[in-house]
Amino acid sequence: MSNLRIVKGEVFTPNKVEIRDLFIEEGLVDFVSTRDGQNFATTINADNCYVTPGLFDLQVNGSQGCDLWTEPDAPQFASLCADMLRAGVTAFLPTLITADIQHLYKNVNFLESMGVGKNICPELNQSIGEQFGLKLNAKGSRELVLLPGIHLEGPYLSKQRAGAHPRQFIRPINMVEFAELMSPAVKLVTLAPELAGGKLAIDYLLKHEIIPSLGHSDATYKQAKQAFDAGISIVTHIFNALPPIHQRQPGAVVAALLDENVYCCVICDGLHVDPEMVKLLLKIKGKDRVILVTDIAHIGTTGGSLLGSSIRLSTAITNIVNWGIVNFSEAIQMASLNPARAMNLDNMIGQIGKGRRADLVIWDKKSFKIKHVIANGITVF
Repeated sequence: MSNLRIVKGEVFTPNKVEIRDLFIEEGLVDFVSTRDGQNFATTINADNCYVTPGLFDLQVNGSQGCDLWTEPDAPQFASLCADMLRAGVTAFLPTLITADIQHLYKNVNFLESMGVGKNICPELNQSIGEQFGLKLNAKGSRELVLLPGIHLEGPYLSKQRAGAHPRQFIRPINMVEFAELMSPAVKLVTLAPELAGGKLAIDYLLKHEIIPSLGHSDATYKQAKQAFDAGISIVTHIFNALPPIHQRQPGAVVAALLDENVYCCVICDGLHVDPEMVKLLLKIKGKDRVILVTDIAHIGTTGGSLLGSSIRLSTAITNIVNWGIVNFSEAIQMASLNPARAMNLDNMIGQIGKGRRADLVIWDKKSFKIKHVIANGITVF
């Protein structure tokens, strides 16, 4: 029997939080209480727990067991997917940073072979399941992790705002090369729009239903505003690798803060951005236009150096709540529904609703520790 009942939990839906039971069958959510008399394979008692949508991280560079900056293999990538699930992340974008162009082609092809941008390959799904003691069929089992696409963070960036990106591989925009790199699996591209050819690149991405994001950019306020007007709808890790706010040179950060249509991604590890700046961001943008990301990397933030972060998305949520900036429900929205909306995937993920994909996280109300993760209707742990 492929069904599950979750009882007595405080369920987060887009409009409210209420104690109610969830019924899950064949990977889909149902609220109909008349099914309570039905026999269920499993019942989870979620008393004194929150039940939220699965989390969605737009910027995942790797983890301890997998480094997407190098040349990962299938077991390492399965380890990364399992690490994400442990943090309640049921969907994420594998992120490739600036590198030699041939290296990028190779890693894009590798991620495509894993099923990124479509259904993940059965062998990968089975390998992920094995890490949780799940016995899945190599074929026919529902996917445990949703991998909607690749996030290309570079190589078309500003050398002045390179950050951890190797400057020698940052490239000018060549539209022939640019088009070759944009495989069907690529769904989000971070670029510096002030580069020559920036407008052409934005137009190309939008035409091919790829989301453009401003990041690692030295754009002026005017250049950033023009980029947003041209169709850029996201800013990659706001405040980081961008010109600081100056009273006479407001720059891309102020342009993003003032544009009500732009989503701002932010890394809430307490190192990349001071909590008071996160508070300012929320005060200006509001909870509907802020997205929590990790920028998690194999190396992570060590010794004060910013080479990607070391936190999981679940930690970013508890951080921003413990800083007193938002409540838990708002933090969950910024790590589930908001990224789903930004990527035009909110018809599938990011919220709990009847007939929707059953990606769920069950949290202890007091500690905010994750007790259970349900991915596509399958109880991972």
